[in-house]
Amino acid sequence: MGVVYLGYRSTRPVAVKVVRPQLAEDEYFRRRFALELEAIRRVGGFHTAALVDADPRAATPWIATQYINAPSLLELLEQHGPVSELGAWWLAAGLADALMHVHSVRLLHRDLKPGNVLVAADGVRVIDFGISHVNGGTGLTTASAALGTLAYMAPEQAADSRKASEAADVYSLGATLVHAATGHVPFYAQMPAQRTLDVQPDLTGLPPALLDLVSHTLAFAPEDRPTAQSVMEEAMGRLLDFGVPTDAQAYPPLPEAFLAEVLARKATTAEAPDAVPGTEAAVDAEPDDVPYLVPEPVPEAAPLPRHAAPTAPGPRRDVTPDRWAARWRSRIEDRRGDYGG
Repeated sequence: MGVVYLGYRSTRPVAVKVVRPQLAEDEYFRRRFALELEAIRRVGGFHTAALVDADPRAATPWIATQYINAPSLLELLEQHGPVSELGAWWLAAGLADALMHVHSVRLLHRDLKPGNVLVAADGVRVIDFGISHVNGGTGLTTASAALGTLAYMAPEQAADSRKASEAADVYSLGATLVHAATGHVPFYAQMPAQRTLDVQPDLTGLPPALLDLVSHTLAFAPEDRPTAQSVMEEAMGRLLDFGVPTDAQAYPPLPEAFLAEVLARKATTAEAPDAVPGTEAAVDAEPDDVPYLVPEPVPEAAPLPRHAAPTAPGPRRDVTPDRWAARWRSRIEDRRGDYGG
């Protein structure tokens, strides 16, 4: 679709997505790019990167969003292997919360996967709304187009992208959890027709405690899957049982290698080099449109103090409710009203 640059709005770094020149001449693509912009506007900045500025009508359309200095879940999995059971529940809660918000503004993401999840110290961010859909609206999707990523795609979406629903996003959430907790994708397919079949996912290595939730999210029939709210409530209940602390500075309950990289990336300031030859030729825009674009730097991990790793997860147990538990149970109750449940 395009190239993403590290840019600057005054002194603050932003991510600037610039459409490839050959696509900028395609009216269909311009319309889809405008839909992506509308999706980013709707979702806001709590669960994703906030919109900064955009010009979908420029000679080369572009979108600038908040730059989140965090690795993707896919990067972390490829470098460090799967997360712990506790880390998987933390991811489940964050992703389900993000989907609840996306769906509340009548959007479908349709491409939730580890590569579209940023893992920050204060929670996950879901990015890339390039193939999102306004629920109930007149979209640009055709029946022959299976939009999304096959390894994480719901069967009904593989058959016809117009049939994607909130349940399809929940399916992708479950597939993402499988990858996060096992280190491998749940499905292997090279063409959409393979994903329309009722085949069993590869759950090798999945912690037994996650089996029930994941199996339900990956149900073949959309009506057999839980809602995003149900997933969040189950995940929060598990986290409560683990006693995840919040009294002091709380870090994500991720494996030590994951946490070290997340914190190292957070501590690295995005700085522009003095001069980058040729970068100005990559953008067909007026200087006022995109004031300063440079390739995104690759931060180097700096030595960090060791943080206490979570204890190994054990069986669920009854615990005495504390302030953390009361706070989250109250939030869950409030969310039921917020989302019509």
